[in-house]
Amino acid sequence: MPNRQAAAVSLSRGLREFCPELSLIICDLWGVMHDGIRLNEEAVEAIEKARANNVLTVFLSNAPRPRTHVRALLVKMGMPSALTDYIVTSGGLARDEVRARYRGAKLYHMGPESDHNTVDGLPVTMVKTPDEADIILATDLDFFDVESHRGWLAGAAKKNVPFLCANPDRVVHVGEKLYLCAGSVADLYTAMGGEVHWFGKPMASALEACLPEIGLAPGSLSGEQVMMIGDSLQTDMAGAHAAGYRGLFIAGGIHRDEYPVLTSAADARGQVSVGRFREIFGAEKAVPHAVMESLVW
Repeated sequence: MPNRQAAAVSLSRGLREFCPELSLIICDLWGVMHDGIRLNEEAVEAIEKARANNVLTVFLSNAPRPRTHVRALLVKMGMPSALTDYIVTSGGLARDEVRARYRGAKLYHMGPESDHNTVDGLPVTMVKTPDEADIILATDLDFFDVESHRGWLAGAAKKNVPFLCANPDRVVHVGEKLYLCAGSVADLYTAMGGEVHWFGKPMASALEACLPEIGLAPGSLSGEQVMMIGDSLQTDMAGAHAAGYRGLFIAGGIHRDEYPVLTSAADARGQVSVGRFREIFGAEKAVPHAVMESLVW
């Protein structure tokens, strides 16, 4: 049962405010736990203390890679390995789909060679162009801008070749720089009339996949017992809404420019009306239950 949206969004001082009511935290990685370069030490502390307060945690990432790759990257950044025991990735979910539905298909991988571990070992035949493919699995862009993909994908879209988007993010910050992601090309392919299959957030199925990951049956927790933490309204908070979970929006990530406007709109109780929130971020964006600038305990 989806949660009822409150009349206002609360500005939160720390994760500790919510933990007494929670059984599970599903936490985004990029933009919350790290920026692609540096680990957020305060966020690590927050997750550690949540676990110490008997809240289960799972990292859910729109990384178009297998979880083993993501785990190794987190440990290399300095995250305690004990926190990386439960990870679900959009790349892993896409791999599961290929194994289940597209065995023996001709697959075109859209993305750099460095992402090839997402397609390694799959029961498919790799091809070199979208025109040859039965399916396209996208982990990133083939060109520097989205529009350059239009002609490259025209034949596949005309044949209605399924486009499996293993990274539904549209943009991501790496340090202070903003980069396009595969989701931006998936939007183009949809506009061209192509068939897109999304993996990861904001699909409710991605959030629901986190429960079996930690040994819980789907539907075994109420929406009030689960919180999704993330820095994207379009993926993280929309996913929380779709799954009926609570959403904690980290506004210092890709929406960092709007955060000062949000704080100035808060009343004396630290709340912003849903209407004002939508004015700031856009009427089409998902509305979270609470907001903080960065994840802290």
